[in-house]
Amino acid sequence: METSLYFKTALILATQLGIIFVGCFFLISAAKKAYREGRLFFGIEFIGRKNSRGELDLIPIEQAPIIKPNESASPLKSRDEQSTEDDKQATTKKQTLLNKFMWVWMISLFGMVFLAPGSTSIGLMLMTISSITFAPLLGVMMLEMDENDGLRATLLTCLITVCAALVGMYSGIDFSFMRGFLFFGLCALLLVGFGRIFFGMTSAMIRLKAICGAVLFSLFLIYDFNRLKQLSDIGINDWSTALKVAISIYLDILNLLLEIMQAMGDS
Repeated sequence: METSLYFKTALILATQLGIIFVGCFFLISAAKKAYREGRLFFGIEFIGRKNSRGELDLIPIEQAPIIKPNESASPLKSRDEQSTEDDKQATTKKQTLLNKFMWVWMISLFGMVFLAPGSTSIGLMLMTISSITFAPLLGVMMLEMDENDGLRATLLTCLITVCAALVGMYSGIDFSFMRGFLFFGLCALLLVGFGRIFFGMTSAMIRLKAICGAVLFSLFLIYDFNRLKQLSDIGINDWSTALKVAISIYLDILNLLLEIMQAMGDS
């Protein structure tokens, strides 16, 4: 039986977002386990604090410099000193691994956007690589803030996505008129982002920018879900189209999540 365009798009989205969120939550759980056992995690040492809700919040702290012993005092290294050097080497390896994840994610993300229209299989493969490598990066970002707020941001993102899907597909409104506004809104958001790099921004300005970004990507979600409905209504039903629409919605969701996290982090 032939599946619908809705099903194809939903299957791609559910698979890719599932990889990200399951991987992210697994990393946060592993970080909490490492904290309880007194170990470093991805080269990061944490202290635990209770937030205003009484939840455990892991706070990354800077590693203290390793002081080398006076070699003339003893030619033999103690077991603790050897363990400290081993921890330092493990920390370096984990930080290097995280940087590799970042590069692989960026390359696969751009490859996905530009190569997916030409090849569905290559686009889907790059999308999967992007999801796998983004999961630990997202987990680390959540740990940098209050990871409990990060999880709440994820739930809020899911709720907004469902609402946007309902509005975009079942309101009966043609949202194609928003195309120009969304394009210029995205350009403005990018310009503000570049301005922050070169001129800096206060916490209040960062939070305002993040809220505006969250509103913008919520509108992008409505627009893209509406576009999915229009494509389905005219009888388009193939995996290539499903992948292209799924990529658009996928990027909307991730950007929405990052903006909400930034707003919460600077609240």
